[in-house]
Amino acid sequence: MPTSPADTRRLFEQELQRRGIEFGIDPESGRHSLSIAETDLLVSLSNLERSLGDGDDVDRVARFVDTVVETGSHGTDDLSAEQLYWAMEPNDYEEPADFRVPLSDRVDRVLVHTSPDGGTIHWVSHDMLEQLGLSETQAQDMAFENLASSLREATVEWSDVDGVRLAYLSTSLPFKASLLLAPNLREVVQHTIGWPVLAVAPDRDFLYFWAAEHANFASRVGAVTVQEYQEAAYPLSTEVFEISEEGCRAIGEFPIPA
Repeated sequence: MPTSPADTRRLFEQELQRRGIEFGIDPESGRHSLSIAETDLLVSLSNLERSLGDGDDVDRVARFVDTVVETGSHGTDDLSAEQLYWAMEPNDYEEPADFRVPLSDRVDRVLVHTSPDGGTIHWVSHDMLEQLGLSETQAQDMAFENLASSLREATVEWSDVDGVRLAYLSTSLPFKASLLLAPNLREVVQHTIGWPVLAVAPDRDFLYFWAAEHANFASRVGAVTVQEYQEAAYPLSTEVFEISEEGCRAIGEFPIPA
């Protein structure tokens, strides 16, 4: 059973208090306001709330706070153009990202910056681009180049399921679903899987794809897509995406049980 907003807030505040981290509530946004290593943060609990309710809430809250602390500790001292990426993100956050492009009814393409170890992902702000000395266009182009580089370093693996090659990627990128947005996807996968492709990306680090000519194969991955979405710490969508020369678009969606 999903955790309520009140319970999520209580668990989050208890973890902050356990660590001796002072906080307040921002009057305009209603988000938690705290300072980590002289970095002021406004924290939304919407993503945390979606991940709770399956029995390990305390551990998940602790990991969430770990990420908040790491974000504040790094600040913007380690900004690098080589760490800019486009990432698939759910579009139901309380406040939208500064740089985003809608991909579907559920998902946006968001400009992000990762920490050097890939463990922390920040949505890019106008201030971050100013510090990097990049224009919006330059940053967006670099984000696509970095995705393409990550995809070239990835390994395409697949399993034969009743004559259909169900593919997945082995990569160090912690949000592998976003490699669907890489501009070189066709050249990397077409000789192994085919082109265009259909894909499911129920969470940030989960991706299945197969040749679009096998459209009916989508029914074979519906159950695992919904299950992964419901259990994920960073859920994306239960939509089925088509990736072709026209880009990435949703062509259907698996229903989530009430």
